Amino acid sequence: MARLRAFTLIELLIAVAIIAVLIGILLPAVGGVRKQAKLTICLANERTYATAMGSYAAEKKDRLAAMDWRSGDAYPSDLPGWGPLAGKYFPEDLVAASYQVVSIIRHKTNLGSDFAPVPENWIPFILYTHIPLNDYIGGVLPSPVAACPEDAWRIAVQRKWSNPRDAGLPYPENGGDGSSTNWRWPFSTSYNIHQAHWGPSRARYQYNARTTVPGYFLTAIWYPTDTGGGVYYSKEGVADEHMPGQFGYNKLTDVRFPSSKTIMSDEWGRHFGRRPLHFSAPESRQPLAFYDGSVRVFTTGETNPGWNPVNRSERSNMTSRLSYTKQQQSFDPPMNPVSKVLPDDGSGFERSQYRVCAGWFRYTRGGLYGWDVPRGFGAKGARAVIKGTGLGAAMSAVEENELDTSKGGW
Repeated sequence: MARLRAFTLIELLIAVAIIAVLIGILLPAVGGVRKQAKLTICLANERTYATAMGSYAAEKKDRLAAMDWRSGDAYPSDLPGWGPLAGKYFPEDLVAASYQVVSIIRHKTNLGSDFAPVPENWIPFILYTHIPLNDYIGGVLPSPVAACPEDAWRIAVQRKWSNPRDAGLPYPENGGDGSSTNWRWPFSTSYNIHQAHWGPSRARYQYNARTTVPGYFLTAIWYPTDTGGGVYYSKEGVADEHMPGQFGYNKLTDVRFPSSKTIMSDEWGRHFGRRPLHFSAPESRQPLAFYDGSVRVFTTGETNPGWNPVNRSERSNMTSRLSYTKQQQSFDPPMNPVSKVLPDDGSGFERSQYRVCAGWFRYTRGGLYGWDVPRGFGAKGARAVIKGTGLGAAMSAVEENELDTSKGGW
């Protein structure tokens, strides 16, 4: 009888071992390809906004894209629930900007006033300045372009935008103002447009007729409070909320170095390494969009370390850094790096925090008048290079910005 041919146990084990080795070789390569593909999408997203910024300025008399409803403008009355506001006027720029953002969202989604009320005490510029730009280019809302492909939380709530809690992920309990305005989060962006874009780059005196004693007051520069966890913002100056002329008045021609001045960035460096790094860690790395329309990848420690905008004397001192504490939110990626872990407050969520030692390109030195990435040899013959690693790197960057802040209203 002919003998039946079959694998021996040893041959089978050898075959399994070979397959396991091949899988071990191929999986990292496949993961790398996926990561590179997501980086390519992220670059394209930011390039879309950077290009649209230039087109917007060309059509809007050089204005940078931002909310442009102002204090003193009439309230809109073309949406359900807003009829009683007809004939009244916005008391301040922040209220006008808030209504503009909500108006655009409601026009594009048909949401009603019961579901999408206008938040109170809201600074919409931080996460929503892209909304008027998105409206300008005719984009949908929520916008896929507004979410980094590595931002799994934002993508998930975008898909469930009409009821974002159905995404099954941690979600803010309220809108940040103690109200039910958390409906707005799916329309936010991963790419925070920097304060220098939508707010003053330098303090200036502006006439305010709405105060008890009309006169000239300093415009405000907004910055995160020292212990606010990175989500509470304050401002310097005696100007109150009714101060006109604070937001959305900047021009493209204000940008002195378009190829070196950033427009937007992510709060997290998501594309390099195993875990996202907070943008302020000197070793964090991410794509940055610039006013010349380009998008390039930089390590934070290679960029200008920024300055402290708390008051005019600090802004005149370019060696003074903005420092604050970033506290992890339940919907943030795992905090990395970590300076301190806070005790459990009973919620079951371990709140890690990181002490930010410099504002870098996000809270930029000199606003639109300065630069954020190295420009080669500067006026003093010094090259902007980074020395050292870790927190020390924030203090050792070359102090050279081609700006004289000792004069004028910085």
